[in-house]
Amino acid sequence: MPLTTGGCIVSGMNSIGKRIAFLRENKGWNQSELAREMGVTPQSVQAWEAGKNVPRQQKMKKLAGLLGVTVGELMNDDFIEGDFQRITGQLESNVEQGPPIVSPYRAIPIVGTAQMGAEGYWYALEEADGTVDAYSRDASAYALRLKGDSMEPAIHSGWVAVIEPDRDYFPGEYVMVRTTEGESMLKRLLYCNEAEVSLLSVNGHAIRNIPTEQIEHIHSVGAIVPPSRARV
Repeated sequence: MPLTTGGCIVSGMNSIGKRIAFLRENKGWNQSELAREMGVTPQSVQAWEAGKNVPRQQKMKKLAGLLGVTVGELMNDDFIEGDFQRITGQLESNVEQGPPIVSPYRAIPIVGTAQMGAEGYWYALEEADGTVDAYSRDASAYALRLKGDSMEPAIHSGWVAVIEPDRDYFPGEYVMVRTTEGESMLKRLLYCNEAEVSLLSVNGHAIRNIPTEQIEHIHSVGAIVPPSRARV
């Protein structure tokens, strides 16, 4: 499973675009109608569906709500086709679907290992499996195993980050950020606005400001748990 916003599950921009187009058509909307609902130009919707751009965080939440899915489902490359069709009503079922039942303390899948370099960044996840026992009410939560000593002493190598893509993030908290260049990082969020996102390294040594248009997504980090909580 590729790791994202929402691992970590990191979805490809073109894959996200295809899902946006699929769900839009399922609603019976053309690009102009979706643009009107979103408060953007038809050219913006066209760019999303063509994989040339992705909606910003708040617009992604609004878009997922309009299309009837969660942000995690909209971004997840490994979302099973049958499940996707069932959500959009294209698969028949004789059982009325109720709200998802999510236990706050449960086994959360570990989707990959982030091998962090000297600056705490990574571009691709290494293979990992198993689950980690942790609290989360986010049905789309996933976990990443963190490797490397760039975040010492705050976070030790081998500990596991629980990522919650559908939970709001706030200044002062840890977040998992992915840029449009494919760079992923775990940082403390200082602030974000229309112009930029300001991030502080976990060990407090460096601040990095990234233009908002270069941010693919920001996912909240719900917890950092020790490796003893992980199970294969």
